[in-house]
Amino acid sequence: MLENFKARTELKLQWTTIKNSGPATARNAGVAITSGPWIGVFDADVIPNPDWVETALELITNNPNAGAFEGRTEVTQRGRATPFTHQTGNTEGGRYPTCNLIVRKNLAHFHQAYKIPFREDTDLAFSILESGYPIIFASELAVEHPPLESSYSRPFILARRYYYDGLLARRFPSRYHNELDAHKILGLKIPHLKRKLYAIFMLSQIIFLTGILAGFSGSEIMLIGVSYLIIFAATAAGGLRYANLKELSLKDWLVYFFQLQLLPWVMSYSLFRGWLDFRHEPEFSAV
Repeated sequence: MLENFKARTELKLQWTTIKNSGPATARNAGVAITSGPWIGVFDADVIPNPDWVETALELITNNPNAGAFEGRTEVTQRGRATPFTHQTGNTEGGRYPTCNLIVRKNLAHFHQAYKIPFREDTDLAFSILESGYPIIFASELAVEHPPLESSYSRPFILARRYYYDGLLARRFPSRYHNELDAHKILGLKIPHLKRKLYAIFMLSQIIFLTGILAGFSGSEIMLIGVSYLIIFAATAAGGLRYANLKELSLKDWLVYFFQLQLLPWVMSYSLFRGWLDFRHEPEFSAV
């Protein structure tokens, strides 16, 4: 397909093939064969606006001191979304996904220890910021990003990827703790919101089970149970915010609610393993 397209275009089209080594290594291989001073990075499944390249050139011209630009990524085709798909959106900035990014070539180096598509883009962004360059959010630089295919195993795959938080935390400890995965709740910016919600949910599970095994009174169990259900509902709502609820079957609901009991534990185990395995990783230095 690329050969046929190359015959019809004036673009200096190049491509390369490498052994499957993870997204960071693959992107570094792509950067290595480019000749321009700026790199545009997409995911394979995004749909860019027709004026994407023109907008990118205008941004570069008008912001000569920028290190990178993160564009607006809209989750589309939401009718396909379920609790078992995965959606990547970025409508306010500060998330730095490489499904829609422009970066200076001399700054476009991905840390190759990331072997799956997770946190390697945040690592790149933090390295740019630590090098003294701003990253500008440009809403006019837009792409559509449909959900990934639905699969009952996907939530567990996504929970296990938090293993690489251990690497990111060692390389950028301050930014990791204060800036990562921040969401605004009632005007308050809360980093690691999902992780904190899962931790509270795990605690409610432990208290609820302890109450049953320890023989708490009926009123005490009722109070603990209501608290558990409230936290459970808040946790469940996060995974349903994109889902087309009318299309979910009874089996989907049962699988989802069963999975929610396990996902915080899978994530916590992955976080612990990552913190342990990457404990000797040095902190990033721009020097």
